[in-house]
Amino acid sequence: MTEQLLSIPTAHIDDAESVAALLDALMQIHGDEYEFAMERWAGEEDVHPQPGRTIYRFMIETQRAAIDLHPGEWIRGAAEDGHCVPVEGSLSRVVTPHSVDLWPGDVVCVDGNDDRPAILHGEGVYFEVIAESTGYRAARVGLLRNLGSIPGGCAAYPGAFRRETLPPQRPDPDDSDRRGVNRVNEHTLDMRVDRIPPPIRHFHGPIPLGEGQMVNHSETAIVLPRSVYGLPEVDKVDEGHIVLYRRPAEDKTDTVTIPVRPGSMVVTPATTEKVMGHAFENCFAMLVAIPGFVAPYNMISE
Repeated sequence: MTEQLLSIPTAHIDDAESVAALLDALMQIHGDEYEFAMERWAGEEDVHPQPGRTIYRFMIETQRAAIDLHPGEWIRGAAEDGHCVPVEGSLSRVVTPHSVDLWPGDVVCVDGNDDRPAILHGEGVYFEVIAESTGYRAARVGLLRNLGSIPGGCAAYPGAFRRETLPPQRPDPDDSDRRGVNRVNEHTLDMRVDRIPPPIRHFHGPIPLGEGQMVNHSETAIVLPRSVYGLPEVDKVDEGHIVLYRRPAEDKTDTVTIPVRPGSMVVTPATTEKVMGHAFENCFAMLVAIPGFVAPYNMISE
């Protein structure tokens, strides 16, 4: 692991230099099994399938943005407008061609087995991860606004906004590769200090692959504006911050506090050489987990 990861990968989408450093840090953590980008688009853009790979695009900012949908494609969080039929849980199948608006927090996925590109319109900013295709069911689009909330973890208070556009799929109990089919998961949470219980302090570790092998884990927090979803602001003057624990298992007092605002990005690594913990305070954010929310979970005690 290089010296760069001894610092904390942080960025803002309007600061190209910090974004480049954060993307480089993610490449150092995960190696050539993954590709990362943060891009802007304007106009029509075709996202073509890559054989054996799945493209995940996490919407950060959108303006008049939309995606075309076609019969047979899957949606997570479809509207009840007759264009789709429910299949399982929050998944539906498209039955008539149509377009849907893209909001910050939505996720567009293009699996290598798809036979057509995803076609985007409008403009916006997205964070992109490209990973190995597995048996994981990644819908063509996950619409955050239509999903139900499942309070827990860092947003466990009653009525918490906690929604999963790429929920984890747990491996079988006897599977030595604890990733299962997960390569990327995501959920979006409103993590607040003015609700009970407040966000938890915790850290993850690398994920076992069997035969003594491990694979690195990371969580990338991407802060969004609460106003998009009509959420109440936190009763505090600051815009929010993330407390990172640089040595959570050895010294819980070794912390750094990072102020954040919409567009901020912060990576928490968990590698065989460096494990950090975190607590999110007054943050509404997408949490992108690689290879997924299947990593060992450890509380940081008071």
